[in-house]
Parts: sequence; structure tokens; C-alpha cells
Amino acid sequence: MNKFRWVIFSAVLLIITLFSTGIYLFYSEIDKEELNFVHKYFVNSAFNKFEERISNLTPDAAVIVNYDSLFNSLNYFELKIVGKIFTINPAELGFKGKKYPTGGIVTLHKIENRVLGSAKKIETGINYLPVHIFRDYERMANAMEKELGKRLYIDSGYRSPGRQAYLFLKYLINSNDYSLIENAKWIAMPGYSEHGSSTTTAIDFISESGINGFTDNQTAKDFESLQEFQWLTENASVFNFFMSYPPNNKDGVAYEPWHWHWEGEIKNSYPTISEAN
Repeated sequence: MNKFRWVIFSAVLLIITLFSTGIYLFYSEIDKEELNFVHKYFVNSAFNKFEERISNLTPDAAVIVNYDSLFNSLNYFELKIVGKIFTINPAELGFKGKKYPTGGIVTLHKIENRVLGSAKKIETGINYLPVHIFRDYERMANAMEKELGKRLYIDSGYRSPGRQAYLFLKYLINSNDYSLIENAKWIAMPGYSEHGSSTTTAIDFISESGINGFTDNQTAKDFESLQEFQWLTENASVFNFFMSYPPNNKDGVAYEPWHWHWEGEIKNSYPTISEAN
């Protein structure tokens, strides 16, 4: 009988210890180097709900998914952890770029999905660009094709804050081992991405052969070696496009030769529209 009581006591003690440890870890500070296992669990759970919400949208709407509609799908525990992550000042993670206003966005031009590459096919997915930026992109792509016989396509254009939040968690989980510091080198938090700017939106380019510098073990050097990249460095500024993150850039972001933002004068006025629900 005494042995049985000791087993019961030990089991109860273990349960209390595990529960107390879980509560402690849940309410502890976010570890920026690597999330603890409790925080990892709720980040994964939140991301799965984001994915489910996005999967119920059309491909068009998924690109400009509403931030609040994603977060409204989370329970208290998921919201608490993901909310704490997104309230961290990105400067604490090594990111020194600026914040962009969110909310209404200028009229967007839809760019249809393209299948690129030869040995292995890569789909760009549906993308959007503000009309004034798309016009300059078309002028630049046409000029490049006239001179080189090939052009660069849009791998990523405008992203809503909701889309940026989804991608931040996706890369945190799948690519950067739950390290917020490492993640911040590659993808910005919502509100801090040039892809979310309604006036100076950045484009991630991809070549006809499927080279974008980061898919399927590609590196920046793969994109850098493209003839199209050399053409960009010599001519893109004429069309108001500028490389945002050269090597050792001041923003603390990894070298991204494929990422170019628009910076010019908006000569026309466009009405605003809202993010997709």
C-alpha cells in the first residue's frame, strides 16, 4: 500500500512540476535566439490556423489577406505568444530599417501566375503591384528584353500586413530554427517590409530560367551571376528601381540582389482600397 501511495504521489508531483514549468515558460520573456518549446508549440499552432484561414481564400485574396482576420482565428494562448513576438522592436533583432504605414493601399494591378524554369518548374503565384510601380516595371522589363532578349519576372510584389505576418511565421518555423534574430535577416516583421509599402513597394525578381537567389538551395551569387542582374545595376535607376539590400547594408538585412524597391514621383492620384478579408 505504501508503495502504491508513493507511486501516486510521485505521479501527481510530476504533473504539478510539468504544469508549473509550462506556465513559467509560457509567461517568460521571448528568447530571441531560439524560442523555448512552449512558445514553439503555440507559434506552430498559430501558423497552422493562419494556413487554414488562407487556404479558404481565393489565390487572389490570399496575397492581400487582412491582418485582423488572421489574428481573430487564434485562441488566447496563441494570440498571447504571437502578439508578444510582433510587439518586439525589430531593432532588438538587428533590423535597422524603417517602419512603413499600414492600412489603405493604392489601386493594385494583378499579375498572373507564371511557370518558369527548365529542369525544375517554379511558379511565381499571383502577385500585385501598385499601378504606378507596375507601369515602370513594364517599361523596364520591355527595355531589358529588347536589349538582352530576356526579362525578369515578379516573384513577389505587394504584400498586405496579414501576408507578411504569415510569411514571418512560416520562415521562422521552416527555415530559421525558431530564431527571431536569424529570421529578421531574411524577412521583415509586418509594417517593416518594403513589400508592404503602398508607394515604394519592392519587387523580388526571378529569371525565365527560375533563378531567384533563394529557392531550392540557390544563393545570392546565383542571382548575381545573371546577365539580367548586371543589366539592372546599370539601368534600373532610369526606371526608378533601386537595390535595397546590397552587401553589408545599413539595415542589417542579408544581401538580396533580387530585391529592388521603387522610388520616384507619383504623378497620378489613385483611389485607395482595403485589404481582402
